[in-house]
Amino acid sequence: MILVALAACAVSNPTLWPDDDVPMLVFASWGGTTSARTRVEVDDEAGPVLTTDWQDAGGDHRVPLLGLAPDHEFTARVVSEAGESSDDVDFATGTVPAELPGWSVSGTPGWEGYLLTGIVSEPSWAVVLDQDGRVVWAKKAHDGKRVLRVRVRPDGEGLRYSEIEEAELTETSQLVTVDWDGTEVSRHTVPAFNHDFVDADDGGADCLVTDVRPGQSGAEVIGDAIHHVSDDGAITPLWSTWDAWEVPPDDEIEGGRQWTHANALDRRDGGGYWLGLRNSSELVELDADLAVGRRIGGPESTYTFATQADRPKWQHQFQFLDGGVILFDDRDEDPSRVLELTLDETTATATAAWTWTHPKNLEVYILGDVDRAADGSTLAVFSTSGVIDDIAPDGELRWELSLDLGSIVPYVVRLDALPGVSRGR
Repeated sequence: MILVALAACAVSNPTLWPDDDVPMLVFASWGGTTSARTRVEVDDEAGPVLTTDWQDAGGDHRVPLLGLAPDHEFTARVVSEAGESSDDVDFATGTVPAELPGWSVSGTPGWEGYLLTGIVSEPSWAVVLDQDGRVVWAKKAHDGKRVLRVRVRPDGEGLRYSEIEEAELTETSQLVTVDWDGTEVSRHTVPAFNHDFVDADDGGADCLVTDVRPGQSGAEVIGDAIHHVSDDGAITPLWSTWDAWEVPPDDEIEGGRQWTHANALDRRDGGGYWLGLRNSSELVELDADLAVGRRIGGPESTYTFATQADRPKWQHQFQFLDGGVILFDDRDEDPSRVLELTLDETTATATAAWTWTHPKNLEVYILGDVDRAADGSTLAVFSTSGVIDDIAPDGELRWELSLDLGSIVPYVVRLDALPGVSRGR
């Protein structure tokens, strides 16, 4: 009876190997006849680093050890809920691909976790960075494509990201889904795909696309639309600027062609979306029925601004807060800034609660992103300068990542943790 009990609780040593496609990533596999759940613990010379989620008792397991620093030595073991442990097994993570552009990091971050973003260079990449600015996951885009938005797949089994053509009105931009090991699960062509996408409730994605139709003069004018892309690649139009507003005369449209220029999309509480329109310098609410609701900025603003300086100009990505919104304000012939607006629903007024410009007065002509953390700190992304800043609640620049000249960092998603693992420190 004692021998049987010992065999039932036995845990095997983990087998560890770097991924062929993502060399910084290591996978762990193990088996055994244990009747208790098991998981992997990872240490380095400084102590605990990572713990995987518990895996069901019995059978064989294979999990990615997500978020480990590249080119680093570690020790791993399998442990069970019954208190048993395998032997310690030494392993090392691989090196960051040499094709990635270089970067530098200064200061000390005030947050812990990871950043999902693209690096627009030649070639472009979908990457995961840790809070020290190290690349812990990277996947190269197809030649000529720019990775703009990167998100964790709804099932947590990998990433989904956009590969956008350089051409203004491309028919070959794509929505790409990959497993953590870099294996491509799907690649759906989304005609006129442009800028951003958000996860849909059914596991698909809702994408911004350009919508070109004849303007008042009969010449082609570029509006915008939202199209739903299902898991199998089927595309369903949901909403268009052409159906919401009347197109203005050509001489009121930038260059006679660029009408609204949607550049940012977010889900709205209760259904619908918030949409950023660069050329009218406004954020537009679409309710659950996709009817136009509140408008922040622009010529038809729901809110009156306290001063002209409080109004956004050519803003990009945004985040709604309790009682307001924070956005990256590209601006026109002025340094770009982070702009936080307080929205008073009773008086229908918008007031600048906080602004921040880079000490070097960086100017961003496209893209730009912001993220406000629970502690009041702010992540600001000066995209065309290749800079990500961590700004303390008092406005101090406490951490900065700066890519080599010529590389762009677009949208950024900040995560406290990666799926299936917990940080050890």
